[in-house]
Amino acid sequence: MGSLGISSRLGTHPGPFSLFVAITIGADLRADGFGENPFYHCLVAESLPGPGESQGPCVVGYGLYYFIYSTWKGRNVYLEDIYVKPEYQGQGIGSKIIKKVAEVALDKGCSQFRLSVLDWNKRAMDLYKALGAQDLTEAEGWHSFRFEGEVMRKLAGK
Repeated sequence: MGSLGISSRLGTHPGPFSLFVAITIGADLRADGFGENPFYHCLVAESLPGPGESQGPCVVGYGLYYFIYSTWKGRNVYLEDIYVKPEYQGQGIGSKIIKKVAEVALDKGCSQFRLSVLDWNKRAMDLYKALGAQDLTEAEGWHSFRFEGEVMRKLAGK
């Protein structure tokens, strides 16, 4: 197997990870992320073939993020989803994706980089804490809520 690369809508960057878009996605996902006004951006980690290998790049992980705004802190980036295939975990791919999102956030003038994690995913929580993330549930008591489907329609009177 060759080296690993991280793909992005941001172009090519120097280093051991080449950055480019290479993911097959559904029509809605494609339109929402790659249309004229994208709702999200995506980093894709790929295993690149080694010299003489005939297989093409293989997607091994991704990070999907978008920008939000805080009345208290201004511009923020939110990492909606990060995933690394189990056989590639422990190789620093998740950390590299997170570091790249932090770089994007700073380049865009964001004051915070936010994400959520389910309570059973201790490995992810340990990684985020090791990278310096603050657990807002522990520190500030924040709880996360959402409205969906029928409830949204009822709220909107539709």
